[in-house]
Amino acid sequence: MRAVEVSQYGDAGRLRVAERPEPAPAAGRVPVRVTAAVVNPVDLWTRAGVFAAAMPGLTPPFVLGWDFAGTTADGTAVAGLVPWVADGGRTGTYAEVLLADPAWLAPIPAGVDPADAATVALNGLTVQQALELLALPAGARLLVTGASGGVGGFAVQLAAAAGLDVTAVASTGDEAFVAGLGAKEVLRRGAEPPAGAFDGVLNAAATEGAIAAVRDGGAFVAVTDGSEPEAERGVRVTTVHVTPSSAGLAALLGELAAGRLVTRVAERRPLAEAAAAHRLVEAGGLRGKVVLMP
Repeated sequence: MRAVEVSQYGDAGRLRVAERPEPAPAAGRVPVRVTAAVVNPVDLWTRAGVFAAAMPGLTPPFVLGWDFAGTTADGTAVAGLVPWVADGGRTGTYAEVLLADPAWLAPIPAGVDPADAATVALNGLTVQQALELLALPAGARLLVTGASGGVGGFAVQLAAAAGLDVTAVASTGDEAFVAGLGAKEVLRRGAEPPAGAFDGVLNAAATEGAIAAVRDGGAFVAVTDGSEPEAERGVRVTTVHVTPSSAGLAALLGELAAGRLVTRVAERRPLAEAAAAHRLVEAGGLRGKVVLMP
């Protein structure tokens, strides 16, 4: 089978297409033939060596990728989330076939595009679990930074559906789209949110100083390690570390199929163009995900 490997830590030029044997069956794992794999910022950071010190047992070559869509041996269409770091980098989605724990998978409802389905797991489950950490009651005011991105866009939708009063920070030119996701108020990126005005902040953009927007005793959830501010004024600060959830992913895919959850795919690229896909994501300015199609 073909897979895209990180040959050495470095820039996108370190990605190479390689022939590998299909993974041998293993206890507790099922083979999935990949139909779509998403390029996420975490893949770029991993390729560049950002996590090398934290994962000393991982050495190139290895295969990147967290969320995907594919088909099982019995023909069932599934989407899934590989817990890439927790799994030690042993399983990546930039490949034609991978071995998955069934607990990572959920069936794709009929009529859902595999590329769309592939974009849901990492960002959607991150938001589900971040909202659980925030534990805000219906009617509470939530500020979502980075609402034009994958995590932020799902955060606006899922928070609004849960009855929260959402203010979202959007990229310039994307305000109308973000408002359509359910935000009651949309701020342009760079605007200063009112201090102490929110019961919680979901800081999808790792915006410095965003904790100032939380009221005394409120809640703050960071999405990336290292972006957590020091707790102050009784604000509860946590970081979400996403874990697979078959039930959670099934619920998200059901909302996608029903048209109540919106995702965006910016470009679809053949698996062999993974390096070009990484450069696209690094350049920024995309509206939606870049998806590799093995």
